[in-house]
Amino acid sequence: MDLSYIELGRALERVSFGIAALTILAALAGVALRDRRLVVAARHLMIAGGVAVTGAAACLVGAFFDGAYHLEYVFSYSESKLDAQYKFAGLWAGLDGSILFWAFILGAIGAVVAWSFRKRTTDPSGRRLEPWVYVVYAFVQLFFLAVICFESDPFREMAPEHIQALIRNQGGMANGALVANGRPTDGRGLNPLLENYWMTFHPPSVYLGFILYTVPFAFGMAALVAGEFSSYWIRTTRRWTLVAWLFNTNGIVLGGLWAYEVLGWGGYWAWDPVENASFLPWLAGTAFVHSVMIQERRDMLRVWNSFLIALTFILSIFGTYLTRSGIVSSVHAFASGNVGDWFLAFLLVLIFVSVVLICARIHRLRSANTIDSVLSREGVFLLNNMVLVAIAGAIVTLTLWPKISFEFLGRPISVNVPVYNLVCTPFFALLLLLTAIGPSTAWVRSSWSRLARNLVLPAVAAVPLAWANLAFAYHVVRGGDLEDPVSTLEHIYPTGVLAWVGWFILTALGWEVLRTWLATMKATGKGPVTAFFRIGLKNNRRYGGYLVHVGMGIMAIGIVCSSMYSWQKELRVPEGSSAVVGPYVMEVSGITRDEPVSAYLSTRVHVTLHEAVPVPVAAGQPPRFEKGAVLAELDPERRFYPRTAFRNEPQPTTEVKIKRFATEDFYIYFEQVQGGEHAAYLFTIFRKPLINLVWLGWIVMLAGGLFAAVPLAKRKVGLAA
Repeated sequence: MDLSYIELGRALERVSFGIAALTILAALAGVALRDRRLVVAARHLMIAGGVAVTGAAACLVGAFFDGAYHLEYVFSYSESKLDAQYKFAGLWAGLDGSILFWAFILGAIGAVVAWSFRKRTTDPSGRRLEPWVYVVYAFVQLFFLAVICFESDPFREMAPEHIQALIRNQGGMANGALVANGRPTDGRGLNPLLENYWMTFHPPSVYLGFILYTVPFAFGMAALVAGEFSSYWIRTTRRWTLVAWLFNTNGIVLGGLWAYEVLGWGGYWAWDPVENASFLPWLAGTAFVHSVMIQERRDMLRVWNSFLIALTFILSIFGTYLTRSGIVSSVHAFASGNVGDWFLAFLLVLIFVSVVLICARIHRLRSANTIDSVLSREGVFLLNNMVLVAIAGAIVTLTLWPKISFEFLGRPISVNVPVYNLVCTPFFALLLLLTAIGPSTAWVRSSWSRLARNLVLPAVAAVPLAWANLAFAYHVVRGGDLEDPVSTLEHIYPTGVLAWVGWFILTALGWEVLRTWLATMKATGKGPVTAFFRIGLKNNRRYGGYLVHVGMGIMAIGIVCSSMYSWQKELRVPEGSSAVVGPYVMEVSGITRDEPVSAYLSTRVHVTLHEAVPVPVAAGQPPRFEKGAVLAELDPERRFYPRTAFRNEPQPTTEVKIKRFATEDFYIYFEQVQGGEHAAYLFTIFRKPLINLVWLGWIVMLAGGLFAAVPLAKRKVGLAA
């Protein structure tokens, strides 16, 4: 690769840093001198900065594809045999590149925000906010660009002593030489756990969720500085917030899918510190999405909303700090140099500035309106907010507890999954209960009779539905060592309670929509189809939110069933034989060893999954089964990567194979081959009942969020007609 290409990327990083600084200066000068030309100049600088940092990111991607292995970052996260999609994903595979990727998305979004101000300045509120939005937003950009330029430059060339160390060590490497004529000729490859298609989608979605929260944060802080106390900034950033929330939600679930399909433990959430890092902004962001509706409708909770958006953005930076500081240990985390100190300093500045601004404006932010009754839509929303913030506080405390205990007690006390579940489960149950109750309450004040009329029937109907649901999940894995799902106290709580609340959400919302639908048909005389679309399109924000809640209910049911009734077994099966696994017969027919595929060697065991057909046996004899119809061909795999970051002691990775049925997942991987000529294979098998409800709930939530974000107001009348 031509050296000038690398120099271009490095130069564009520094140009972007300079532009961000000039944006702040131009916007401040425009306010001080009351000169709109300087504010417009800041707008153009924001756009130019987005273009410059995009160019820097493109140069780094080009470095991966051109094999610039003399760059430390490219050498560490790529190799010549790596698939193209993973070379592209190298942009965010490691610390230095991920910060440039963050700066790139931040710059691109900033350019869009600046461009949109061409029309917003016709509104007096927009004119007052514009320069301060640029100041806050460019300050965030300046931080990330400073980290790139002065601490974690992905265009940094490999140090001579590093190259000499490679030359000394490569003689004994089974994977061949990496250095020739004093220059790296290949890279050591990507972490094998990251060579999965979810790597292409999961990190960008998480980053977009985090970064998009910068927009409402910049507007919210700008409103405090400018003394703009109307709901203008709330209305302006509503869709930005919804899109941020959607990407945040999507990133969390995609991370769960990655863990489920790659790590081989049969689960999708383990309260890992970095999983928590992505969940924390989601909790605060969800609270903000609900709370702004109260400000829009009743001009209330202005202080609370300023606090929530600041908290949401601060938690997104806190999550980034967790992954890059080394303060917690995680399979996801990467820490290097002093980057953690940079993020800690930035975090403290954000907290200080946010607290000072909110406290300085608190008297002006207070509204004349107050919540008249806890038994109201706004009362339930506020309680919902409190629960979400309480969950976030509990998770922060538990995540940092090993560090806190080490500092104060002299020894780290680890917190395991049961502790998280014990602390958080009651909060989640209450949150789901409020999700079911909220839509049936009225604004300002509700009555107990209204709630009873709207909720008693759904609550009662949810009981047999939950019982039947759990009984079915138990029936799916009836070959496991499980007790009756509803006859013991340990299954009533939390399993039965959470399943009931999940169904209560579905029945309550279904009853609410049904009553509205019937009332619309009666009032308008329209047919059922026209009336149904009329109520949805007339208020897509409300019914999009309902759809999100439906997705949450479905996901809650799926999590309960797939977690509490998960079935696991280890089997040793000789080659050429078969084993009965529940309603299936698993036949092992052979093995393919060390087949070269891309950057790894593949060893696959060939497994055929059949339907188990009962064979008549005499009374008192154990049941027997024979192979029925073929249900799936599965090839669980072991991969060996010759060149990895762990090449001093290379370890094979396990590749899971999953057959998805409507009612369960059949999940299998093999751990080792035992014996020589008459080989046997040690398999681990999971059966996960109703796990598809988790992914279905995710899709429904995304669909609801998108429907709520679509601007239908200008054409809803025509569509409804």
